[in-house]
Amino acid sequence: MKELHDLLESYYEEIDPDQRLALLREYQSGPGCDDPAADYRKALYDYRYLDPKMPDRKVDKYLMAVLDLLYLFRGSIVLPGRYVKEVKKIMRDLERDERVRSDEAFEEAYLMEVRNAVRRYFDTCKSDSYHKKFFGITHSTADEKEKQRCLDAYRMSAGIAERLHLEKEMELFCRAVAEEYRLSRADGMTLADAYQSYRK
Repeated sequence: MKELHDLLESYYEEIDPDQRLALLREYQSGPGCDDPAADYRKALYDYRYLDPKMPDRKVDKYLMAVLDLLYLFRGSIVLPGRYVKEVKKIMRDLERDERVRSDEAFEEAYLMEVRNAVRRYFDTCKSDSYHKKFFGITHSTADEKEKQRCLDAYRMSAGIAERLHLEKEMELFCRAVAEEYRLSRADGMTLADAYQSYRK
């Protein structure tokens, strides 16, 4: 049997919802599990994947939030103020609990859940259909995909936070996106540095 720490690490590394649930259950039922955020981790899982209207169907509200933020970033070019309430609501929905901003265990659980969703998004960036050119006919090169992945990561986090002046409200989310991006790169380049390099 895996140690509790290893189970939790595996839980946040895994992107398949069913396998994640199995790991979370094993973690929570493990001997000596006194994690103060254990119930919160499960609450985040339930919010993220379960559809009350169709219990047998898996959704991913965190992944949808990532895509929504990218869409709102593009839309906010013309009327930035129009999307402030919507982005604030997305952050509240993702956090689920005010203790995220006052309790380290809850903060860590939230950061790791966001990172997992970003990791799942990055996994989709590897597909041939990601960032196709010329009306979806031509595949992008690996370098072009990496540039687009960086731009997407920046826009869904720091980009929209700066544009809408929501740095405080999005601070934890932005930190999680930036950390997952940095760890996803072999060279360990930060999101801010990579974004600046691609903009040149």
